[in-house]
This record gives sequence, C-alpha cells and structure tokens, in this order.
Amino acid sequence: MAVLKFGDIDTYGMSPDFTRNREWIMMNDEWEPYTPNEPAGSKKKRFVFGCLSLVLVVTLLASAVGGAAWFWWGWQKQQAATAVSRPTIEVIPTRSSEDEAEQVETAVATTPSADFPINRITFVNTDGQVASIAPDGSEQHTLTDTELRYQFPAWSPDGQHVAVIGGGSRGAGIYLLQDNASVQEPQERYFSRTQTPLYLYWSPDGQYVSFLANHVEDAIALYLATTEGEVENRVLATGSPFYWHWAANSEQILIHSGANSSDARVALLDASGEVDKVAVAAPGFFQSPAISPDGRYWAYATQREAGLSWLTVTNAETGAVYEQRHAGALALGWSPVGNQLAIISGPPDTEAFYGPLRLLDADTGEGRLLSRETVLAFFWSPNGRYLAYLSSPRLNEDIQANALSASQKVLARTQPVQAGHLLRLHILDVTTGDDRHVASFQPTILFLSQFLPYFDQYAHSHYLWSPDSSALVLSMRKDGENRVVIVPVNGEPLRDLAAGDMASWSQQ
Repeated sequence: MAVLKFGDIDTYGMSPDFTRNREWIMMNDEWEPYTPNEPAGSKKKRFVFGCLSLVLVVTLLASAVGGAAWFWWGWQKQQAATAVSRPTIEVIPTRSSEDEAEQVETAVATTPSADFPINRITFVNTDGQVASIAPDGSEQHTLTDTELRYQFPAWSPDGQHVAVIGGGSRGAGIYLLQDNASVQEPQERYFSRTQTPLYLYWSPDGQYVSFLANHVEDAIALYLATTEGEVENRVLATGSPFYWHWAANSEQILIHSGANSSDARVALLDASGEVDKVAVAAPGFFQSPAISPDGRYWAYATQREAGLSWLTVTNAETGAVYEQRHAGALALGWSPVGNQLAIISGPPDTEAFYGPLRLLDADTGEGRLLSRETVLAFFWSPNGRYLAYLSSPRLNEDIQANALSASQKVLARTQPVQAGHLLRLHILDVTTGDDRHVASFQPTILFLSQFLPYFDQYAHSHYLWSPDSSALVLSMRKDGENRVVIVPVNGEPLRDLAAGDMASWSQQ
C-alpha cells in the first residue's frame, strides 16, 4: 500500500505527539483544528442542549407520520470488522484539467433534448400528492390523485420520470410518474404490505431505482427495481444502517452498511448480481461513501487501532491510499466535475459530523479550510463552482450532547437544531473563496428530521440545485405553512413557488 502525504504531514508514520493529540491534525498548515467557542468541559450547557435536542426529537416523531421508520436508517457508532484485500476498481477514462475546465464552462450552455420535461421542480403538495412546477411558478401540474400519500419524489437522470415512495393502509411501494399536465395512474414497480420502502435513489443510467426497504431477515435491505419492461426487483445486500453511492457506469455500487454487527463493512457490489460483493474496509465513523465522477477515487472512513477513524481516499488507478485521522464523525462529497472532496467532521469525542467545511484536492493532496462555521450540510452546484452550505448560530456554541447516554446521543445527533430556529444558507465560490450569506429560513419538519441528518446520502439522489447552478430550491416554513421556495445565488429576493414540501430539481 502506497502511503502519500497531506502537505508536510506523513499520515502513515505517526509521531508520538500525533498519537497523543485528540484533535484532528489538519492536512496542511492552512487547516486549523476544530476549536469549540466555549471551554471544553462545559458539561452543564452540553447537558441542557442534549435535553433540548431530545425533546425536539420526541416532538418531531410525534408530528411526522411514519417518521420513526426513517430513524432505523439512522447513524450508530460503527463497530470494527475484518478488512480484506481491496477489490479491482473499474476506472472511467480520466479527464484532463482542460477537459474539466471545458465541462465547467459548458455546463450551463448544454441543451438537453426537448423530448422530455427539463428544468422542472417536483414536490409533495399539502394533500400528500406529487406535483411539479416550472422555476418561474408557471405550469404547475398535479401528477397524482390517489388514496396513497407520497414521500421524497426524485427525478430520473434524463428527466423523463419521477420516482416516488407511496404508502397507504395496505402497504407501500415504489412508483414512477411522468411530468404531464393531467393526473395519471402511478406505475407501480414495487409493492409490499410489510417490507415497506424508506428511501430511493436512481442509477445514473436510469435503468434502475435502488431503494431501502424493511427486510424479514435483517432490519434493512438494498433493493433494485427495474424501470422498464416486466416488473422485477431483487435484494442486493442487507444491513443497518445502510448507505451507498452508484459509480457513474451504473455497474458498481460502493456501500457502507452495518453498525452493531460483526459484518459491518465498506464493500463493492456488482449491480448485475453476477459477482459477489467484495469487502473493501472496516468502516470508521461516517455515513455515505463517495466515488469521484471519473471513478479514480473512492472516499470513506476506516477504523484503525484504538478505535480511531481515518478519512481514506483510494486512487483506483495507482492503488495509492491517502489517509488522515478525523475527529467526531465524517461527512463528505465529491465535486461533480473534478476530484475535489468537500468534508465536514465533528469535534472530538462526539458522534456528530457537523463542523468546519474543508476541501481536499485528491490530485495534489492539498487541503484548505473553506469555512469556520459549524456546517450542518453542504451541496455542490452542478458546475462545481459553488458549495451551498447550511449552518446554525445555535451550534456555534459549545453545547454538544456529550453528557447524554450512548442511546440518547444517537437521537440527539439527528436533531442538532431545535424546531423554529433558523438555518443560514451560504453560497461559497470555491474558485475565489467568496462566501456569502444569502438567506435565513425555518426548515420544514421533514427537511429537519429526515433530509438534514442524512444530507450526504440525499445529495446523491435528490437535487436542490438548478441545472444551470443559478439557484436552489428549499422546503421551508413561511406564515405557518410549508412552502417551496427558490433561492437565487446572485442575492436576488427569494421566490415563493407553491405550498408543499420535499422539493427537488430536475438534473436537466
């Protein structure tokens, strides 16, 4: 295994000072360790915040129908598993820096086919039905009118369909819709009375909808449902919790599954099911793994000696491995057009991933601090120029839930912000370093309780950015109701579109 350096730090050969340091040793001199604003040991404030967070969780669970099922997918402290040899990784031909620059420049100018709807937003209306709308507020369509209630609609990569979870008294399933002006009968691709789906995610080629559902033999299973032809679905793997990322070729899936079990793993799956899954590593403290757009790099966390967790970036072409210890938990995501990895991680001795936002260039090994804010979530723009991130003034105080029991910490981590408190949306230009606060808003219950805690997984499947990287769509509370709102990047006023929740933008 080749060992490379981040800056001037040899990340494989640890010095005695390094092993004694409980803070994150940053990737170069510009990276500063996370420093709480209040002195460490302020247990009274930590306990108060933990209790408030716990009260909020109970309130939200009582408010959100079916919300408890989503917490089965929630993060728990990972257990070590036996790591085996690394699998062979299929690499997409590497783009040169000139190719990447050209893609950024032409991302907005590309004109998709006019044979299907483009630049549309889908959401769930106040009746629990699926709707769509143009970004200017025109051409609002109600796509369903059934006794089912729907959750988190997601556009197919080509914009031809919307996949959605629908549930009722008989059970729940996966349904496909087309963005037509008239109400339609949803196309059922999966249904179960007992093994109900929880979350869905399109394959990059649009041939499959991968989804999580309850399973008779394990808490959760990863299923594949076909989107065309005869209805067919199959189980690829089981485990709880479960996170995954499709490779761009739609043939491989990098998974992270298992928590309090001996088979916790980071593994490679063959989407065809013809090849058995191959273990990659024993998982560290993180949620969703991530594959770079060109397939060259895989990013995840691994657990090593003394229960420490390390950010690990594997170069599939050379076999080289970048490693760096991190504090707290870890959340990460690749730029859509290059090999830049955005990272947040929590303070030491916590199970939280919210913290300062950092950027690693995997090609050069250089890293830099982007924001000292306590970042709760981040989202790359399609052209790779911007990072939209969410922060909360409440979390700029050192009031993490450290004083709670282990079981309470898991619940408290999913709700770092109390209902009614505002989230701050920032737009950070990665090329210039310009960081602007563009909006403060009160999130909806579902955004706060289901989307935000698992943002790194939802970032793969449900897009908040417009295709031309000029705006985001958010679900927020306004005047006592849930609203779908457009937030322009250039600082123009917010545009209210419709009453609804769980909004996402088409990829084209």
